[in-house]
Amino acid sequence: MTTLNDSRNLPQAEPVVNFDEPPVKPPPLLAVGPLAWVQKNLFSTPLDALLTIVGVTLVIGAITGFLGWAIGQANWLAINFNLRLFFLGRFEPEAEWRVTLLVLLVAFTIGLSFAAWARLTRGVMLVLVLLVALTFGLPPLFRAALPVPATYVAAGEVGIASGADTITPQPQLAFIARAGETVTVRLADSFSGDDASLSGLSGFADDAANQLRNAAARRLETSARIDEITRLLAGDLLTSNQRAQLEEDLAELSVPDAITDTYALNDASVQVRILRGTTGEEIGAATLEGSTASLSVTLPEDGWYILDKGVDGGAGNALLRADGVFPLLERTVTRAADEAGTGRSGSIAQYARLTDSFTTEEVRPTADGRNLPMATIIDTQLRGTRSFSEYLSLFVAPFLGQVNTAVLALVVAMFAGYFGGQALDRMRSPANAPRRASGRLVAWLWIVLPVLMFVFVYGLGSILPLTDTRRWGGLMLTIMLAAVGIIASFPLGVLLALGRRSSLPIVSLFSTLYIEFVRGVPLITVLFMAQLLVPLVNPTLAELPNVFRAMIGIILFSAAYLAENVRGGLQSIPPGQEEAARALGLNGLQVTLQITLPQALRAVLPALVGQFISLFKDTSLVAIVGLLDFSAMGELIVTQTEFLGLRREVYIFLIVFYFAFTYSIASVSRRIEASGAGKALARKI
Repeated sequence: MTTLNDSRNLPQAEPVVNFDEPPVKPPPLLAVGPLAWVQKNLFSTPLDALLTIVGVTLVIGAITGFLGWAIGQANWLAINFNLRLFFLGRFEPEAEWRVTLLVLLVAFTIGLSFAAWARLTRGVMLVLVLLVALTFGLPPLFRAALPVPATYVAAGEVGIASGADTITPQPQLAFIARAGETVTVRLADSFSGDDASLSGLSGFADDAANQLRNAAARRLETSARIDEITRLLAGDLLTSNQRAQLEEDLAELSVPDAITDTYALNDASVQVRILRGTTGEEIGAATLEGSTASLSVTLPEDGWYILDKGVDGGAGNALLRADGVFPLLERTVTRAADEAGTGRSGSIAQYARLTDSFTTEEVRPTADGRNLPMATIIDTQLRGTRSFSEYLSLFVAPFLGQVNTAVLALVVAMFAGYFGGQALDRMRSPANAPRRASGRLVAWLWIVLPVLMFVFVYGLGSILPLTDTRRWGGLMLTIMLAAVGIIASFPLGVLLALGRRSSLPIVSLFSTLYIEFVRGVPLITVLFMAQLLVPLVNPTLAELPNVFRAMIGIILFSAAYLAENVRGGLQSIPPGQEEAARALGLNGLQVTLQITLPQALRAVLPALVGQFISLFKDTSLVAIVGLLDFSAMGELIVTQTEFLGLRREVYIFLIVFYFAFTYSIASVSRRIEASGAGKALARKI
């Protein structure tokens, strides 16, 4: 009998052999590259897509709005004409060469560091060379090819009223120019004879021309307001109170006659002359009547000139466009001796042109014992919205023209250090250590640089005359405070960290109390204590300059925070390493210096760099104790009469510079972290 469980009696199936391979199906198509990243991270779900669209819209709107303001409306003249104040403050001009030499030495050391620890690719070198070429090539190109905003001045004897203010045009206007430049004066052709085009006047305009512009704009605003109220009153959506208020407002409004008609603008002929400022000699004269008439004069020499203007018959006013006449900035330069051979010393008035920083110390023209009115930045301001080409010619070209020499010197010094280090390696280093000589040299240079920085800036007895610390300021002071604070607080912070972990109760208690006390008060309190209490410790310290007192406060404050960072790194070291080191016969000092401390510092390197970056920015608090650092110098600049209202431009410049500086420090920190041993990777960048 056959059972179900007996498989031996069941018939066996014939084996099936496939002689042909099954068809290979193609893999599914997947998006790769940037498209795949965007699809996966930004549009993976409907919610992600919505958030992405909203976020991109907000970012694009913010960037577009900022660029529109920065290019069309912002006034960056406060930056271009105060670069020295930003970087050096009021540092003595006769000692400025020391800072220049020090900066070049730092650039040389950076180049040598690349030769020892990294490599500069040809691409990076090409970018640096191209940067130098652009800084030298773009300013003359912009000046030659791009238009500079025109200057508009009013002429006539009729007072121009706008609101409660009335201004009468000046009959003469003094300005400075270079030899060979051409000054062209003609009737303004930027408006078509109506108030709408007059209110849209764009360029430099003196007070009287701007008064015409404001009066036209005010008239148009009044007319638009009357039209709006009339439209609202014609509807049925107003309450009785709203209607009564609008009727009262309408009764108080009235549209005056057109400004171009009220002042007979450009109806009469205008007499203009160009005079030499020092002698009063007439260089050129013309009668302007009609849009095609103009006066064009090529100036014979550098210095002061006078634009003399008046309307025939004294009736009406005229709006003139003067090409080649630009606003000026007046500064007082203090000289101990006659450096320029002018026979003058002491305080000398210096005048600078805003468009290209051309300066002159020639005596300003006078009439009847009074200085003639000149086109100052206060009286002849930039009005209206600029084009991108005007932005390049007015702000970018002068800025590049001021920094191109400095950029060239820094790049040359950096290349000298880089190629010099490579040559030193080839001559002095053995084959198995190609960068050993340059590495030793650059290590010593970084150790010596802080000392040289202090000696060059402050002085050294009879070798280098001492400088006045009260005149230190700008970025130089910020770097001095940060560098001294970082370098001097580092060993003190390490000692405090070791002291807090000490087995000696007195040492541990003192270190703990110091750290907790200092960390419990803000830095500004420490700075005030350093300024006020240091003389109480020793009366002889009352003569200690405020800068040095601030340095002491910063060192003591930074050391407490650094100690806690180092202590955290020491606690991260496994106890077994110390036990193994002692088992090998190392004493406590050797264990600390050779085993635990190096590992602890590497472990907390991000925290240390973060503290150093924070200290660099916190030095701005010294402004409260009377020191003018980088940020405080910006605040000082916006209080000058010439640059009132330019606070946004100044602080944007400060933000960009602080970010660039701190980001560079963070980049170097990441490079050191990646090395794993405290050295930069020997790889190409």
